[in-house]
Amino acid sequence: MILTNKQFTTVILKIGKFQELEQTIKIFNQICQDIIDFGWEEKTWNKNKLHYGTYKILREQYPKFSSAMLQTARDQASEILKRTLKSKKKLSKPIKKEYSGIRYDKRCLSIMFDKNIISINTTFGRLKLPFKLAKYYEQYKDWIYTNAQLIKRKNKNYYINIQMYQELPNKQKECKVLGIDLGIKKVAVTNNNTFYNSKHLKNIKGKYQRLKRHLQSKGTKSAKRRLKKLSGKENRFVRDVNHYISKKIVNTNNTVFALENLKNIRNNTRTYNKKLNRMIGNWSFGQLQSFIQYKAERQGKSVIYIKPNYTSQQCSKCGRIEKKNRNGNVFKCVECNFELDADLNASRNIARIGRTNFLQGSVNNPNVGIDDNKAVEILN
Repeated sequence: MILTNKQFTTVILKIGKFQELEQTIKIFNQICQDIIDFGWEEKTWNKNKLHYGTYKILREQYPKFSSAMLQTARDQASEILKRTLKSKKKLSKPIKKEYSGIRYDKRCLSIMFDKNIISINTTFGRLKLPFKLAKYYEQYKDWIYTNAQLIKRKNKNYYINIQMYQELPNKQKECKVLGIDLGIKKVAVTNNNTFYNSKHLKNIKGKYQRLKRHLQSKGTKSAKRRLKKLSGKENRFVRDVNHYISKKIVNTNNTVFALENLKNIRNNTRTYNKKLNRMIGNWSFGQLQSFIQYKAERQGKSVIYIKPNYTSQQCSKCGRIEKKNRNGNVFKCVECNFELDADLNASRNIARIGRTNFLQGSVNNPNVGIDDNKAVEILN
């Protein structure tokens, strides 16, 4: 059985500096803010209610702004309101920054790669603007365009981020799942017996944390400037490490990557001690997961998220779930005496569950067994 699979990517086009784009992005964000203000008062993010409550007024107030652009602004405002109003925390009214990125769809923007011209809706009507395409992105010229985002960078140049995809055949018989256990002491452990050590990462982050605490205690203007630069350096270092690890993982010969859904883990930190809370707070698992996902999608591979319940307590050999099975970094089953590194055992459980969920969701194939090989490859 052959299924269709979509491979996604983002193409970045440099547009340059245009006054028309300057005015368009300002007015779009103001319109979006007007819709947010209405939705905030009415306590709603429903698109129909936002449309009937604001469309006529905004069309009269901004006659040069196209109907399609107003609808795009409404959709973006609806998503912002939904995130804010549905939050369990009491959040203040969201504010759309004057030059924050704005969204375009196929009605408002079209691309002519053969002429290096982009046709885009602005407050001055439909304009055709030249763009520069980096050599790397030429491989995506024949892909299908879905939507785009207009952004203004610090250098005051405008860029268009184009979301594109292509259809790929996905042969189910070639499905090979890799389970990935993300952790604090080890950045990642995969069920193919690969360990991604976090020693270097923890040492560097610890150094940055000590320097930041020292600068925070001073409180001077120069210390605050230094603190800002230091935070940027730390973020770039962590980002580089996550890019390296995600690339290594995705470039394996696996077609599906199974990860735990750790979305709400920080909301549960009150159950841990102070030291562990701080470690979880500094843990960049979300970024690593997002890097794995977009790199996998670029290669036409899949990512599946599973519930993290009992993956560290269940024996990957006999299936017995018992809290006493795990003791620190060592897993030893009280039922069958199977002994293994605790994170490696968890990764095998993640692979098994991920494989089952993926296959049942596609062709409903039976579960596949797990390799009990204990060989371990350490990557520093």
